[in-house]
Amino acid sequence: MSLENLKRANEFIRELKKQREEKGPKLKEVLNRQIEGSPVKNRRPPRDYKDSSYLYIRSYDSDNGSRPGLNVAYWRSPDVNVSPLASLNSYTTELNVGTVYNIKCLVHNRGDFIVPSAKVEFYLVTPSLGFDTRFAKKLGVEATWVNCYSSAEVNLHYLIPPSDAGHRCLFARVFSFSPLDIPVHDTVLNPYIDRHIGQKNLNIAAQASQMQINIMHMPQAQLRVNFVPLDREAILSLRHPSAADFKIVDNDKIAMMLSKFKIDFAEKVDGKMRFREGVSHFEFNSEGKFNLDEQKRIYTEMQKVFKRINSGKAKTSQFKEQLAEFRKMHLENSMTPLDLQIPDLGLGKGEMTGFDIVARNNLTGEVFGGITLLVIG
Repeated sequence: MSLENLKRANEFIRELKKQREEKGPKLKEVLNRQIEGSPVKNRRPPRDYKDSSYLYIRSYDSDNGSRPGLNVAYWRSPDVNVSPLASLNSYTTELNVGTVYNIKCLVHNRGDFIVPSAKVEFYLVTPSLGFDTRFAKKLGVEATWVNCYSSAEVNLHYLIPPSDAGHRCLFARVFSFSPLDIPVHDTVLNPYIDRHIGQKNLNIAAQASQMQINIMHMPQAQLRVNFVPLDREAILSLRHPSAADFKIVDNDKIAMMLSKFKIDFAEKVDGKMRFREGVSHFEFNSEGKFNLDEQKRIYTEMQKVFKRINSGKAKTSQFKEQLAEFRKMHLENSMTPLDLQIPDLGLGKGEMTGFDIVARNNLTGEVFGGITLLVIG
């Protein structure tokens, strides 16, 4: 299209929008009068048409794009799953070398616009508390058509090399350029603040074993990590195929052993950790441009911004300055490896229990990461 034709098209669109703004209220009055005179009682008028899409990946079963509250385990999305290509119903997060896996993501659109090309990025990371694309491996990008008020499935096949074997966490991030529907942050992968991101951070490990996890943090940070036991219903609600092969143990004895879990730094770092009453407290005091007071100010401001964006009342483009500062702050994030020691919980052969490992920022109260851990005898 020539520049002259593009100019004419833009002028025509502006004129249409102007007419809609001028005639819209009058048309609504006429429509309301027609509805009031309808023989159908209590008939509701149609809602306002919004010229936008509303892409999202669910963080939990009833998620409609609104972000979860503080106590929702958003790290086990029902829309993101990985399974061997040879057995698509055998969902897993432990990957074997030389096996081809199918990585699936279900994308939803709650907006009035059709999205002809919704792109989904897939990322693979070591089980971590807090995530960023800079510390993840990008597996690829797939695209799909998503109708308004509809859903579509995206699949990616991936052959596991030796470097990607073992316990892994999976992320999917959806976006569109036309219509414009993009994540609120370019590198941070946080389903808690962004409906465009889905995460599957569920791992199965044996009791009396050790595994490595990561924790993401600012140079100056005050964090805590605690273990929350899952009851039988919560474990079954995960719908993980392996749960059918085990007897789910849910009793007070297991809950009393939370203090037996141990977390320690996997390498020497500029930080401190203390363990008290089953909770690990972390304090990092490295040099950075954003001290604790600055972080709290930015987080407080961004909570208001995210609330407006996720409610659909505002667009990301309206908060360019705030988001630029937020992104600049998170560029200082780093990832610290931790050794997690899983105790002997007294589980017998064929028994399983579960825990959520929850990481919270003491500064803001935000749950910034979580891992669901199923422990077997």
